[in-house]
Amino acid sequence: MRKIFFTAIIAFLAIGLYAQDTAQVEPLPVQQQTGKVNLKVVYEKTFDEPIVDVIFDTATVSIEEAKKVGWKEGAFTEEEKAKGKVLISYPKVIFVSQGRELIWYGPARRSSYYTKEIRFYDRNGKIINRLSLKEFGEKYVYLSPQQKYILIAKIPTEWAPGYSGGILYDIDGNKIWEIEGPTPIAVSDECYAVAAYLDWQIPPKPGGDFYVYDSKGKLLRTIENPMKEKTAPLFAEYSKDGEYAILVFAMPTFPPTELILITKAGKIIWKKELSKYRFTPHRGSNEEIDILPYKVIGLSGGIIIDWEGNLKWERTSNWGGIRGCTFSQNEQNFYIYGANRLYSLNIDNGKNIWEHTQHWDSEDKVLKFVEMFEIHQYIGIKGHPNKIFIFESKTGKLKTEVEYSDTQIFLTQYNGHIFVIDTGHKKILGLKIEEE
Repeated sequence: MRKIFFTAIIAFLAIGLYAQDTAQVEPLPVQQQTGKVNLKVVYEKTFDEPIVDVIFDTATVSIEEAKKVGWKEGAFTEEEKAKGKVLISYPKVIFVSQGRELIWYGPARRSSYYTKEIRFYDRNGKIINRLSLKEFGEKYVYLSPQQKYILIAKIPTEWAPGYSGGILYDIDGNKIWEIEGPTPIAVSDECYAVAAYLDWQIPPKPGGDFYVYDSKGKLLRTIENPMKEKTAPLFAEYSKDGEYAILVFAMPTFPPTELILITKAGKIIWKKELSKYRFTPHRGSNEEIDILPYKVIGLSGGIIIDWEGNLKWERTSNWGGIRGCTFSQNEQNFYIYGANRLYSLNIDNGKNIWEHTQHWDSEDKVLKFVEMFEIHQYIGIKGHPNKIFIFESKTGKLKTEVEYSDTQIFLTQYNGHIFVIDTGHKKILGLKIEEE
């Protein structure tokens, strides 16, 4: 039986909801190595079901109200205490796990292989909408770059090869549009979308095009496959400003790869063929692309392309299972991570600024680096399945690491805090980085 193609669903590292606290023993770290920073728990909630991702919002509330929804005394500054008011993060949307295998799938699809229900809340923790995904067919969830919209994509399988289309919702659970035909696989914060007729097989059948839709779900343009005998529509992603999207025609098992940069309305800016490059954004490889608008586009396999479509530099050899990438906040570095290595590369020439290799113990459960973000002057990265590493972004120095026992975790960051989603203990912890 051939494997399902395009496996990927967001599962968004879920943070706590306004659920009743239970008497469970807290899944606190079992080990924290001495370092120059500490991770202080400043938020905590326990739930009745495992949640695998979250979309946050913010609200200004009293200190007493903040404590009622899970924030601890250590979260507040002296100035906030004096004012009696504080800006807090709260879960606007949570994603409930089906309890199946949980894998990280990159920024748009994130951590959950399956989500059984999406719950939408107001700032007081009241459920205002529910969306069940347990109906017929395989469904994946994608988020817009700033997490303003939620896309439910219908994915074909061997048993339902014609199953396709998708529905877009806002973060209150309101339906924005529905596409019947190709399956949308990327959406912008202005509700533009890119779709394709997906093939369930690996490798997929060659051929197929991309389709660009406007904010009303109306078809704007078809982007034809320039290599119909060799590639299939495989991946799409919008820039964070929503003005552009990168399209990938490829095979996950062999080269070539064709990249096309388009405007949000589907106008082609350039095409770039990578004749020896194999782009593989599926389960087990999960390659990523990051877009720095008007500057460069980076592939986690070690390629940077400038905004005119020229190959700026390439470092494709000896990456050894690399999974993800992101540009630094100062737009000068390109981070690549995966397996047991983390690189900071110069955007202009690809040279190492620094690199870190993690030597796992023979009995260590941590298999590889997945999930990475930059927060303040630090880099947070997860060691699958249950470790957090904090690095200094300028030097790559490991500042501290934390291990969680007998569980699997996911990470996210919002409003200056790291949030740990402890799927095994149904708990969310908010962490604050404190210097010693």
